[in-house]
Amino acid sequence: MLIFFISCNNSDNTNPEYTVYQGATLFDGTGKKIDSSIIIINKGRIEAVGDENTAIPDNAEIIDITGKYITPGLIDAHVHLSATGLFDTRPGQAKEKYLDSLNYYLSAKAWTKNNVEKYYEAYLRSGVTGVYDTGGAPWTISLQETAENDLNAPHVAASGTLITPASEEFVNSINPPVEKEMIRLTSDSLGRKVVQYNTYLGSTGIKIWGLALEDEEFMSRMEAVADEVEKLGNKLIIHTHVLDDAKAALQLGAKLLVHGVSHKVVDEEFINLFKKNNALYTPNIGWKKASIYSMEALIGEAGDIEDPNQVLDERTRRFIQSPGEYISSLDTTGVQEGIKGLRSEEFKKGHDSIPMLNLKKLWEAGVTIVVGTDAGNPGMLHGISYYDELEKMQEAGIPASDLIVMATRNGAMAMERLNDIGTLEKGKMADLIILEKDPSEDISNIRSITHVMRGGLLRPVNEKFEK
Repeated sequence: MLIFFISCNNSDNTNPEYTVYQGATLFDGTGKKIDSSIIIINKGRIEAVGDENTAIPDNAEIIDITGKYITPGLIDAHVHLSATGLFDTRPGQAKEKYLDSLNYYLSAKAWTKNNVEKYYEAYLRSGVTGVYDTGGAPWTISLQETAENDLNAPHVAASGTLITPASEEFVNSINPPVEKEMIRLTSDSLGRKVVQYNTYLGSTGIKIWGLALEDEEFMSRMEAVADEVEKLGNKLIIHTHVLDDAKAALQLGAKLLVHGVSHKVVDEEFINLFKKNNALYTPNIGWKKASIYSMEALIGEAGDIEDPNQVLDERTRRFIQSPGEYISSLDTTGVQEGIKGLRSEEFKKGHDSIPMLNLKKLWEAGVTIVVGTDAGNPGMLHGISYYDELEKMQEAGIPASDLIVMATRNGAMAMERLNDIGTLEKGKMADLIILEKDPSEDISNIRSITHVMRGGLLRPVNEKFEK
């Protein structure tokens, strides 16, 4: 637990106008490191950041945190707030109808809307002060406004309903009867209307869930979608794992690719397209560990959640630890084979190494990379999945010091919020985390977080928020 030494410059020791944190090693999110730093905060914003020679104003409360480490608040640039991180909101991915009924699925989807503040707390207490919901229920778009001035919530960007080439059967299995999350692209006019509606709602981006290069009609309709996105000043986000699809996405003008290329090593053509578009790359390579324990839950094995600060909500924790409560019947043969496959050396060589190699290659080429978890999908739990993603990116060969920038500044770029969050600079919002260990030596040291600040409000991460 962090212990503060507090003093005040003002003579009457009351109502200080400024709060000053001094003595920590500070990483400002731009790549700059400041030893024995001083950061001055006033009314939820940063007044000044500098070294020990920075002038401290009168009427300041001074908090000495010598020996600690500060970074900007982390940003998860790929989440789904209308999904639980369990199979109840992604039943198709279990490849079996294992839940009690469709009503259970609908109640789970409604639960996310009615309890999104539980995910907010999980993010903040994990050090994540900004999230980008890249595809989900239309109501997520409104969170951009409602969360902004709520110090119990991270900043939110959201793209809303997804456009997809997927089959009608699949789309119907995903969509609730109202507030549809996926729209099957069946005409130019429909595509333009979806872009228009999401944009008018205030979406940050238009998400395309997969491409279908072999379907000429679909790709023609995608040109209409891309044209409408450009006309309305929005941006195209595309989900793909396949190199040819990713190239086509960039040729359509995509500005953000999520999931990264995993089936083939990227080439110079792809890298050049990325640079030409000034696009952002979200690798999402931390999913394997999460998939294993989510599948273990399907066969009735209680998961061992690494959640030392107990940030997960009780519903999520209950599902992972007592999966039998939720599962009615399931032929576990296929699931057990799936777990065995994920653990195999063959999988590691064929499906695990390629995305890591691509990440390293793109980093070396100077492509802008952001950190995203795909939280909301099975196993990718809101908040705590972030650490696994960072550690996997480090394992791919990305230096910890660069990962700090990817996790902060670059995430703010993806959210289109770099003007006021993502780095610790004068005039920006006072969003930061305090750590016990140096994250530039090993990104796993992000797990040593003790406190999170959102909008100038500092709180310990091992205590639940007061309502």
